[in-house]
Amino acid sequence: MIEKIASAHLWLGACVGAQVLLVLFCVIQANAFRERAFLLHGAATLMAVIAVQSLLGEQPLLPAAVLLLVLSLAGLHLLDILSHAGGLRTARRWLLAVSAIALPVLVAAATWTRWAMVAGTVLWLAVVVLALRPAWRQSRPWVWWLPPGLAALAGACLVVAADTRPFTIDDAVLLAGLLTLWAACTYLATAWRGRIFGETRARVQARNTTDPLTGLATPLVLTERVNAARHLTRRYGHPSVLMVVNVDNLNAIGSEFGPEAAEAAVLAAASRVRESLMRDGDVAARLAHARIAVLAEGVAPGQAAATVAGRILVAGLKDPLPAAKAEFLRFRIVMAAVPGAEVPAKVLLQRLNGRLDQEVQGASERRIVTLTQDELLADPNTASA
Repeated sequence: MIEKIASAHLWLGACVGAQVLLVLFCVIQANAFRERAFLLHGAATLMAVIAVQSLLGEQPLLPAAVLLLVLSLAGLHLLDILSHAGGLRTARRWLLAVSAIALPVLVAAATWTRWAMVAGTVLWLAVVVLALRPAWRQSRPWVWWLPPGLAALAGACLVVAADTRPFTIDDAVLLAGLLTLWAACTYLATAWRGRIFGETRARVQARNTTDPLTGLATPLVLTERVNAARHLTRRYGHPSVLMVVNVDNLNAIGSEFGPEAAEAAVLAAASRVRESLMRDGDVAARLAHARIAVLAEGVAPGQAAATVAGRILVAGLKDPLPAAKAEFLRFRIVMAAVPGAEVPAKVLLQRLNGRLDQEVQGASERRIVTLTQDELLADPNTASA
């Protein structure tokens, strides 16, 4: 027959198991998102598991020493997650000094007397409050999870310091419950903070890679891709084509229907150019209000004119604009093969834009103009002379 397990042992196993699971989650999150705070909290939670195990051992003062290490790691974790807050220069120094210097020193003293743990807990609490007060308003809403967790951790330390020896299974359950509450609340606060700051970093990085109006790539991304395409052309003969697309009737749309219609036309032009790209490696970037650059990889100029450029022209004439029902997008394209010569992408775009200006001003009937390598690489000043 299976013996009945006491409820205290079940609760103890559940709490310790939850802490081990949180350690595993912290390691996974730290590796996935490169968050140092998860590693620190995982280490502190692992020490909390050891503290619960040591409570049932034969060394009566060992749990106090281990819990001081938990406080030390928890202080370093708090220092990391409050790194964004301003006005904490003095508080950070105190928190670092207590967590990295004072508490490790008191660990050795805690193996001799319980008063070392009491002193360490009170000192740690004072510094934590000193750091949390100015950072509270700057850290909402995730900081709401920290006070109950930190209070549970401080309560666990004071329970061990005030309890009489030897410890019983009920003492271990109480300690494990408080430490589990602290570990769970702190993990939730860390995960919530990581998500908020991760989204913020993604938005900041997107400013350098994505045009905020159209969602197309920025010229910086296009420049990097052109340089990579030039390398492939020079080394492997892999052809690529750079083209500049102009919306010829954008000014007319703005004059007749207003600036809102013109802005809607820009968005529609960006969407239709993006949908016309044939390969995953192709990229479209917004250069100006009425101009979009396209890099088509793996195609020669003749093929690009018949496929990518042709699809762009057709996309503009396929449907009328939502904001101007009688108007279509009339595109004009100037294109050239990406040369293997070391010509900066900015210079290539300037020469394509210069030729496109000539075509627009001359009201040419040609909608697709292909420049030869000699025309693209020729110095405009020399050519005009």
